[in-house]
Amino acid sequence: MQNNHRLRGVVLVFAACLALVWCIPSVGQVLKGSISGTVNDPQGAVVAGAQVKATNSATGTVLSTISDSSGLFRFNLIPVGDYKVEVSAQGFKTAVQNNILVAAGRDSGLGAIKLTVGEASTTIEVTAAAPLIETTQSQVTNTFAGTTLTTFAGIQENQGLDNLALFVPGVVSVRDNSFSNTNGGAGFSVNGLRGRNNDQQIDGQNNNDNSVAGPGVFVSDTEFVQQYVLITNQFGPEYGRNAGSVVNVITKSGSNAWHGSIYGSENNSVLNAMSSFQKRFDTDRNGLPLTRPNRLNDEFAGFTIGGPWVKNKLFFFSGFNQEITSTKGIFHSDRLTPTPNGLATLAGCFPGSTGLAAFQIRGPFAISGGDPIPTVDPVSKTFTTLTVGAYPNVEFGGVTRVLQAPGHQFNFTNRVDWQTSNDTIMARYLFNRGNFFNNDFGDGAAGYPISVPALSQATLVGWTHNLSSRMVNEARVGYTRLNVDFGGNSIGTVPTSNGIGNAPTRVTFSAPGFLAFGPATNLPQMRIVNTYQAQDNWNFVAGKHTFKAGVNYTFQRTPNVFLPAINGAFRFSNWNAFMANTPNLVQLASGNPNLDFREHDTFLYGGDDWKIGRNLTLNLGITWSYYGQPANLFNQITVPRESDPATALWATTSSPTTTGSATSPINGQPIPLSARTFPVFPAPKNSFGPSLGFAWSPQWGGILTGDGKTTIRGGYRLLYDPP
Repeated sequence: MQNNHRLRGVVLVFAACLALVWCIPSVGQVLKGSISGTVNDPQGAVVAGAQVKATNSATGTVLSTISDSSGLFRFNLIPVGDYKVEVSAQGFKTAVQNNILVAAGRDSGLGAIKLTVGEASTTIEVTAAAPLIETTQSQVTNTFAGTTLTTFAGIQENQGLDNLALFVPGVVSVRDNSFSNTNGGAGFSVNGLRGRNNDQQIDGQNNNDNSVAGPGVFVSDTEFVQQYVLITNQFGPEYGRNAGSVVNVITKSGSNAWHGSIYGSENNSVLNAMSSFQKRFDTDRNGLPLTRPNRLNDEFAGFTIGGPWVKNKLFFFSGFNQEITSTKGIFHSDRLTPTPNGLATLAGCFPGSTGLAAFQIRGPFAISGGDPIPTVDPVSKTFTTLTVGAYPNVEFGGVTRVLQAPGHQFNFTNRVDWQTSNDTIMARYLFNRGNFFNNDFGDGAAGYPISVPALSQATLVGWTHNLSSRMVNEARVGYTRLNVDFGGNSIGTVPTSNGIGNAPTRVTFSAPGFLAFGPATNLPQMRIVNTYQAQDNWNFVAGKHTFKAGVNYTFQRTPNVFLPAINGAFRFSNWNAFMANTPNLVQLASGNPNLDFREHDTFLYGGDDWKIGRNLTLNLGITWSYYGQPANLFNQITVPRESDPATALWATTSSPTTTGSATSPINGQPIPLSARTFPVFPAPKNSFGPSLGFAWSPQWGGILTGDGKTTIRGGYRLLYDPP
């Protein structure tokens, strides 16, 4: 009965939020921004009823509103870009402020705009710049746009936009603690939280890879990007998925002016000098110091074009780039393995050994691809000799092989924007194609490199409708698909994921310093991440209050090909045990490697930005998060299997084999189904996350508070990360 009451309460909250936004289920993630301010007369008194007009400098879009009885005005959910704001009132000259940057999820607060007495036909340009810091929000939004994107070192030529985040206070590189995809560098951590806690978005659309975290679609070309937005603290209730930060990449759109670009670069080892590290530490395949850089040819080129199809109404933007890398990978390991001389010795000493027979087929020197050669110990400069069984002086050494390791990347974007007096409609399509051959995941020297072909696509359609001068609603639907395969190579030693059952067995050694052979037990593998998303954001300005609400529905279907140890794994203590065929650990998985995970996620939010005074704003909100449990797929698989005696893997009755004792009192007792199957994980339905924040700009203190240019902010937020 108690659970029914709880469920009924959740349903009531859900229904109330639906009634509030009167829209389809959707996600409260923000693509647009806002402008706000106060209209004052020369004495500082508020001016009510002033006409305020905001004009998008690129598209000519004109938005209008009037100041309320407190002199306040606000434009909500407007497209990002540069704006001109004009304020006019009877008996006052028209004030104009230019170059106001609107960023996604950020309020561009203009503060007090003072009017000058005179004719409205007379225009006065306000030369004061918009505040450099947010004065109306407790959240901290960092926006990179304009020339910063096109000139900032370390992000050009698909190097990755996430490198920008490292220049934001509170952000550090995760270095070797990276466990997720990254859009440049090793990834980053915000305010001490792990790097996997960052919420990835493109134009406000979910861009999270739900398997390993990080972005699923990579937008790395700065020529495709209008803004890179990073929210690091106290983000509003509309952001409900992660506690670390929000990364929102805003793609470029067309404008009334035709614009485009053609760009490219060429990086070739013939033109390069060796680095200090290469001169001091790097060696060639024979272990000799390098005399020239390793072969490399990296060509990057692209173009963009954008402009109006119908001036002030219909715009488009398109772009394409490719990066083709041709290089040779030197795969080397100093871990010990029998050299060809050592193998000849072992063959003579251990005729008929099944382990040696397998090694002569799957071992490093049995795989001719890349012309493997034995290498000496880097310290002693000699081969190592060991005693195997009763036979001394068996030669061991490292191994080096050289393989072609090219990479091919192709990306393009298309976006269309259509605007009318009360509506703005956008549609966008992104395409990523990347093929990376012969990657070394740790077993390249042994002859088991891995190729990684990947294809990502993302579509988004959005509609913003001005219901009145004070009410606006934005609805969006999107679909993203990520398809990546970890398997195959150019020498045929690892199958692709569709041949997962044909991969060689993995063999490792407990004693340190010995080289394993065979692919890792988790390879090959494949995943497809289909994300269906609907979003809606509703805003309403009522006096000193700006109410907002939204609702989120996301469905992810993720077919996987993955079953570690499906081809078995053997571990031996050392080479003596290997030749005697006495492993100390054997692993073998049984089951269907084809898994079809499905997850339904829902977020509801409501909030109020309450401008208590000219210099104090409270940001209030609450978010309800619901995450489905895709792991319950294992329960759906194991229950039917174990319920059928013909397919059950586990014993149904206790015995000395299962209890480990011939005298156990439970021998002969039935083993319940719950003990033989994967449990069901209930999805929590009480994940309510309140948020409370404030932004205060003290107007006293003189130089101590920057002459009114200081903002003090703080708050509290409770968030729930995905399970």
